[in-house]
Amino acid sequence: MGKQLLTLLMLLWGSLALAQQRTVSGKVTDQSGNPLPNVNILVKGTAHGTATDFEGLYTLNNVNLGDIIEYSYIGFVTQTRKISDNRQKITLNVVLIEDTQELEDVVVVGYGTQKKTDVTGAVASVDYKQLATQPINTVNDALKGRIAGVHVFSNSGAPGGSISVRVRGVGTVNNADPLYVVDGVPTSDINFLNPNDIASIEVLKDASSSAIYGSRGANGVVLVTTKGGKFNMPSKINIDTYAGVKNLINNWQLTNGAEWYDIQKALNETRTKPINLSLVSRDVSTDWLKEISRTAFVSDGNVSFSGGTDKLVYMVAGGFYKEEGTIIGTDYQRITARLKSDYKVKDYLKVGVNINIQSSDTHNSILEGNPTVGTINTAIKLEPNFPVWIDQSKGKYDYSKFTDFPNPVAQIAYNNDRSEKLRMLANVYAEFELLKDLKFKSSYGWNRTSTDNYSFTPVYEVNVNQRNLENSIYRYNGRNVYQTWENTFNYTKEIGKHNISALYGFTKEKSRYEWVSGSKNNIPNEDKALWFLDAATSGDAAKGSASEFTLMSYLGRINYSFDNKYLITASYRADGSSRFSKGNRWGYFPSVALGWRISEENFLKNTEWLSSLKLRAGWGQIGNQNIGIYPYQTTINGNAQYRYLFGEQEDIWQGYVVTAMRDKNIKWETVESVNVGFDASFFNGKLDLTFDWFNKDTKDMLLSVPIPLYYGYENGPVVNVGKANNKGIELSLNWKNKVSNDFDYNIGFNISTYQNRMTSIGNGNPITGGDYKNGSATRTEEGESIGFFYGYKTAGLFQSQAEIDNWAIQQGKDNSALQPGDLKFVDVTGDGTVDDKDRTKIGSPDPDFIYGVNLGVNYKGWELNAFVQGSQGNEIFNAMKTHLYQFDETNKHKDMVHSWTPTNTDTQMPRLTAKDKNNTNRASDRFVEDGSYVRLKNVTLAYNLPSHWMEKVKMSQMKLYVSAQNLLTFTKYSGADPEIGQVSSSNYLSRGVDLGIYPQARTFVMGLKMQF
Repeated sequence: MGKQLLTLLMLLWGSLALAQQRTVSGKVTDQSGNPLPNVNILVKGTAHGTATDFEGLYTLNNVNLGDIIEYSYIGFVTQTRKISDNRQKITLNVVLIEDTQELEDVVVVGYGTQKKTDVTGAVASVDYKQLATQPINTVNDALKGRIAGVHVFSNSGAPGGSISVRVRGVGTVNNADPLYVVDGVPTSDINFLNPNDIASIEVLKDASSSAIYGSRGANGVVLVTTKGGKFNMPSKINIDTYAGVKNLINNWQLTNGAEWYDIQKALNETRTKPINLSLVSRDVSTDWLKEISRTAFVSDGNVSFSGGTDKLVYMVAGGFYKEEGTIIGTDYQRITARLKSDYKVKDYLKVGVNINIQSSDTHNSILEGNPTVGTINTAIKLEPNFPVWIDQSKGKYDYSKFTDFPNPVAQIAYNNDRSEKLRMLANVYAEFELLKDLKFKSSYGWNRTSTDNYSFTPVYEVNVNQRNLENSIYRYNGRNVYQTWENTFNYTKEIGKHNISALYGFTKEKSRYEWVSGSKNNIPNEDKALWFLDAATSGDAAKGSASEFTLMSYLGRINYSFDNKYLITASYRADGSSRFSKGNRWGYFPSVALGWRISEENFLKNTEWLSSLKLRAGWGQIGNQNIGIYPYQTTINGNAQYRYLFGEQEDIWQGYVVTAMRDKNIKWETVESVNVGFDASFFNGKLDLTFDWFNKDTKDMLLSVPIPLYYGYENGPVVNVGKANNKGIELSLNWKNKVSNDFDYNIGFNISTYQNRMTSIGNGNPITGGDYKNGSATRTEEGESIGFFYGYKTAGLFQSQAEIDNWAIQQGKDNSALQPGDLKFVDVTGDGTVDDKDRTKIGSPDPDFIYGVNLGVNYKGWELNAFVQGSQGNEIFNAMKTHLYQFDETNKHKDMVHSWTPTNTDTQMPRLTAKDKNNTNRASDRFVEDGSYVRLKNVTLAYNLPSHWMEKVKMSQMKLYVSAQNLLTFTKYSGADPEIGQVSSSNYLSRGVDLGIYPQARTFVMGLKMQF
């Protein structure tokens, strides 16, 4: 009987408990009645919750009497509802109210965050939501055209190719790259990051905002924050994937087989030894660029799992990206994994960890940017009058009968170059609330990159000029480990109308780089399984080295505001760097900025059309220490060429030589910057406008000064003698308008212009760069812009002997070798002779202005986004044309079909002659072209599936989209692509010199985004 009674009581208790559980449903909207999707709905104090669908609807099961339900959404005030209704099914419709304080965008600044309304410096952000459906393969690519004053250009269109970023132009002949900081850890680049992992990007453009980074802030600071979970957010799974194709953008106008043959036939009439054209056919016309290019495939897949309780937030994410190059022999793949978590251990203690791992594999079997033997250059310059193959079934390639250029298809086939990288960037921290208004944070960052490069060249023979009689293998292993330990105190206090926040910190950083490489020859079996050094039998060669530097810093910042109107920010940083000698290791970098929220004054406060207006002015000093590891120390070299024989036995002793003179008193470059601007918002926030004017003076720039030849060095020591000035204007406009509940749109526009001048090079010689076949294309000298194009001016063609007789002497002693149809060079000095003194400025790679325009339209579930970027007024030195205009056996530009003849005088192309005593292809303005362009960078059309469809498959969101990248380009430039960067990321004075780099690709993808 007792057991039966107990069973009955348990059943009654279970029924009672079940009766107490309820189902709550309803709709969440804003104050205008618009549904809010993805609102976090949580039973307070538990992890039990849900989220609204696209229509703002939700259903929450298993709710007990007395439970408190919490509704939270970014930009809105969190609301709670207590369950006091005894019914089993309860309807709760909730209206969320906009949080005006939250809507004052919070931006990331150095070592913290600030409300945008309180920012006094020039800080700009990228709206990463606009990029969510674009096929961006690097984070730097996301900056292109998006921010006024930030110029981003591709150095290569190759998979995994480098991108250069210039913040407010160029102010130095040395390293002008900005500092990157990822989740608080400084790094030299961000191309390794998965763009899908990025939550926000801020750029600190002026000295008052970047001075907190001291000796590394001279070229701007890019702050990257990765995605994470949110407190009190139900768990979510996000899947984002796309796939598509890429096509080469190629605008080169090259001669076909018949045109090349006819040009060579005409040149033969001027040759001492005519070439034997019977070796080739006029009817054969091989398009070598087409032979080495392809339609390439690209794909990207990402998945993340995130969520949070009132104590723990987390995100785990992974991604796989694979990209084929539009040039055969090139491809890239990247695998990423990431963990980000924060945990409230106690009310006064919070800890966190952020781990980002990336593994990449780059295959690049072309020699890119090499003006002589680069694969793309070869494909452009090689004559078209022979086929790829003699006998493809036997693997026998054909070859040039007149030049030393290799068959580019064979060149790619026989090159096996690959680079594998494993990178880990991690950060752990603990934050203590010491007092109510005082917090202490200690963090440790670790950034390690391991690189494994290998190259194998098999035995092959195409012809005598393209062969390798002994196979060889090369291996390189490098490791770079960067560590940083940061400790900061943050104090915030509000007293009446006074608001104060203060930061004090100290940091220690260390970086060590080690590498070793080896090469050997003659692997008996060329099977890929034996591509390692020990398998080879001859030609041992090994070398390696190591270097390191350290940095110790003290930093501080104070922000003060009165009555939410008057703002002051002051910062100071002291850096001690091992890059400099003991007497110059410490540098000090102060800044101050003022702000006035004039719209809060009574005489403007009630102005209906003005939402906000803030005036800003700032000054600061920042530094540039990117000058090498041991610039003040004399270094020696002990290569094999310095070995000597001593003694009767003629023993071999290693010799060493001093490689360069050094100045022990060098220090970092210093930039002093002034910024004046304003931020304004109109018509209830529909129109936002930001304007900035800046002036940057660089002093103590490191330059090499001349020394007498009897010192025995090619170059003199590098000393702090250079000065430069850089100034400009930036403007950003953004308009957004919600026409109805179903339709809204936004338009954004930014434009920036800048001018730089080298104001002093001390006693040094002008600096040259941009090397190509016939010399240097760029020059830097006092009074001119950095890296301008330098050469001769031309004045058309001679049309008669009388013109030649009345022209300055430009050939020999009397112009006797000149004929009608030859090119005129201008006597700039007016001394009657055209010589080196007549070389002058013939152009500049710096644009008059750069700009970007974005458009977004949303109608019901449809989204349309378009983005246009452009550059105006910049010029390009088309070094490839210096090859294609040569009077030799290589392929020609189609312009040469219209070369001058006595019956064709209305042309700009000189007469054809193999005896070019006029040196027609010297650096001159005939190779400088207008590089301005307008590019439809991206167009994306997306559709969000209706919520009632999503409910059937238990999903909260699904978006389908199609996207096109680099769809249209409008330009007058005759080369492959007007977006010309640098030959390499470190060749800073080769900007705008087209050496036949890997062109950009036109990309089409289809994608899918899902959320569970």
